[in-house]
Amino acid sequence: MKNSRAWRGFFQFSAIFNFTAAFAMLFAPELLFKILMMSDTLTKEAIPWLHQFAGLVLVFGMGYWVISRNPMLHKDIIWMGCIGKIVVFSLAWIDIALFNAPVGFGILVIADLLFAIFFAMVWRAKE
Repeated sequence: MKNSRAWRGFFQFSAIFNFTAAFAMLFAPELLFKILMMSDTLTKEAIPWLHQFAGLVLVFGMGYWVISRNPMLHKDIIWMGCIGKIVVFSLAWIDIALFNAPVGFGILVIADLLFAIFFAMVWRAKE
């Protein structure tokens, strides 16, 4: 696979992106929700769901870190990450369109769509 060093760095960046998002959800949810224009939606009932989502984001980040060591060896994780990021992007925009959810989260998950596109490129690549 061409530029495998660059792809390894890309997956490290992907992992750091996920780690940052997870830690923000776990340790600075008020600030995160304010940045995402969702500050009025952070309720005590939402916190457990936010923590569950943060845990999943953290685990996916760990997977991206594993991928960064040898992308061609871990195409199964790449495929799962690609699908996961497309689902997160799609559900965010469905919530915005159908349930008037704040657009801030939708803007953030555009990054997930871009990651999914690059993940698909690596997943489909020949060695």
